[in-house]
Amino acid sequence: MNVEGTLDRLRSGPDYRGQIVHIETLSGRPATFRDPAAPLGEPLQRYLDAKRLSLYSHQADAIDAWRAGDDILLATRTASGKSLAFALCVSESLLESRDATALLLYPTKALAHDQVNSLRAFDSAVGLGARPAAYDGDTPQGARSRIRRDSRIIVSNFYGLHEYLPQAQGLQRFLSNLEVIVIDEAHRYRGILGGHAERVLRRLLRLAASLGARPRFILASATIANPGEHAKALSGRDVNVIDSDGSAQGERTVAIWDSMADPNRSAARQAAAIAANLARQHVPTLVFTGSRVGTELVARWTAQMAPDRKVSPYRGGYSPAERRSIEADLRDGRLDVVVSTNALELGIDIGSLDAVVLTGYPGTIASTWQQIGRAGRAQEPSLGVLVAGDDPLDQYLVRRPHILFSSPTEAAAIAINNPEIMVGHVLCAAAELPVDASAEEPTLGPHLAEVVVELEGDGLLASSTAGYSYSGTFRPASRVRIDGRTRETVEIRANEELIEEMEQPRALKHAHEGAIFLHRGQSYRVLSLDLERHLAIAEAVEVREHTEALVSRDYELGDGELSGSAGKWSMWAGDVVIREWITGYRLFAGDEMVGQRELELPPIELYTRAVWLRPTVPLGELLERDQDPLGSLHAAEHALIHAMPLLSMCDRGDAGGISALADRYARIPLIVLYDGYTGGTGITELAFERIDELATIAWDMVSGCDCESGCPRCVYDRSCGSGNEPKNRLGAVRILASLQVRPAGSVL
Repeated sequence: MNVEGTLDRLRSGPDYRGQIVHIETLSGRPATFRDPAAPLGEPLQRYLDAKRLSLYSHQADAIDAWRAGDDILLATRTASGKSLAFALCVSESLLESRDATALLLYPTKALAHDQVNSLRAFDSAVGLGARPAAYDGDTPQGARSRIRRDSRIIVSNFYGLHEYLPQAQGLQRFLSNLEVIVIDEAHRYRGILGGHAERVLRRLLRLAASLGARPRFILASATIANPGEHAKALSGRDVNVIDSDGSAQGERTVAIWDSMADPNRSAARQAAAIAANLARQHVPTLVFTGSRVGTELVARWTAQMAPDRKVSPYRGGYSPAERRSIEADLRDGRLDVVVSTNALELGIDIGSLDAVVLTGYPGTIASTWQQIGRAGRAQEPSLGVLVAGDDPLDQYLVRRPHILFSSPTEAAAIAINNPEIMVGHVLCAAAELPVDASAEEPTLGPHLAEVVVELEGDGLLASSTAGYSYSGTFRPASRVRIDGRTRETVEIRANEELIEEMEQPRALKHAHEGAIFLHRGQSYRVLSLDLERHLAIAEAVEVREHTEALVSRDYELGDGELSGSAGKWSMWAGDVVIREWITGYRLFAGDEMVGQRELELPPIELYTRAVWLRPTVPLGELLERDQDPLGSLHAAEHALIHAMPLLSMCDRGDAGGISALADRYARIPLIVLYDGYTGGTGITELAFERIDELATIAWDMVSGCDCESGCPRCVYDRSCGSGNEPKNRLGAVRILASLQVRPAGSVL
């Protein structure tokens, strides 16, 4: 691929307005090879020789550490051969004992099924006789007993494992011989999902221990700031972190594209134009978007601009058969462009690509590099284009591109102390094996004895000589959603056909009466939403419009469990209740708002964690005379939320905020930063601990803008329920400076 020539053709396009603001070329590097300290067994070496493969240094490091009895974490770049490394480690364990078994866990069924095909070929070539098989929701019922009886390698996911552990009697042969647990894409298990995954693993380990097994862990992860700490939080074990990457890498060019240089076209439309241009240059391209709607829109626009090229969307909500058909078409070169949510960020085999286009900053530096890393797998030069939108974090990277190329990746946080997660999994554990309240606190969580007493009082646990067993009338695993979402869902139907299924809080925002949404390129308008029947009726429409919900919020603060100071502010962290009302929606034609409607819908209640701040001096002392106090607080609140993903691997919707001139408790100004999930994910505690750093980043984001009152590049927030009014950027700069111990560039 001629990267410079490709960029020249992008620059020469009719709509180019100087959007490329930064180009960084990252040199390629040769591979570093070495053999393990002791030779591989004959079957494994024969396999490598037949494939003409030599081991990268980090693969040999992994094998040596595994042989030494360590639990290990491979934290190397995309396409660096992590799968082969753990396949060799697993194989050595399974070759040592013909009864040994291994469980491999992947974040999605699509990735799991992709890996099963590779494992079967490997199993056949090596002669393991392990009969690798996927065991998940797509596995036919008739095949499940055979897999439980015969397979020594089972591939699944945490969602499936959570459901299957209560049926451990059928898995007794497999669990009693469990030697290895592999967790791929371990960095994906953070926040609420990470908290649930950690609890599911504890349940798995206690069942295995009851059968005499003590499996070891192999984890694989993208590069993050705290790989060892995160792996220990997830697995409960100290791990040997292997992060010295010996794989070869082709030269990679990354261009930052500022979509706001052409304010008449959205970032999504410009990403579609870039993808169409690349397709016309015969450059195989993968486009990432931040939402299902964005995926459908960008795919539609790309196809319109490159009608002689083959373009397909790819996202959650499609059937497994649809997704695998698209994966095969991309892998075999039958598609020129695939537009995807972050589902294809994972290591699914999609063949060799030359370019990746990111429609907006993905939310974390780690995800950015993992997405860009999907191109250039053949060690040829590759191109990544980050199309920065009007989001403040995107525009911050436009002004500070060095952050993307020189800053460390973010830390991953797990919701370990979420009480709701703990209670749910204690019930699940008690349904699988009696709980010893006095001895199992290290396994099942803090204050276990108090939780058990409370559940016994509710009639959900009963005491016996063996311990506490589940005595309720419902199946505990069915009440615990490990993705943190509610079990209440809404079906969206058009002409009696099921189009999509959404959890109820999301349906209130996106499937209310009048809402317009996309599915596989077709627009639908919602005619009615019946929450009692969990049903929304929609009709297919040919429109270019879309809708955005209007949200208002209220709050109740609990007792601050943590307290401290932040510059000229006092701060607390603790429990809160956040209530949201969907009060209406805006109707957009393209990027232009053409109407607004009111709605009457029930509130959404969120019991979560938060940090809240109150000034220790009158607010007027922190502001200039002409700076609106409420607008300044509101803009500062937005900036702090926008800065959160640069501290922690959280998504933009994982945190919310509220600001008030006189809060209902102390009657003085207030800023609340709250966690977007019930019980909290740990991000607000991180914000409390690192408030000075958070305020400094937010200050830098806002002070570098050149607008007066606050614009999409600095403090505008698309999810703001009050329509982003009022807001005052210059006042926010002073408030954010006052939150710092040593305000940079401030007169305060």
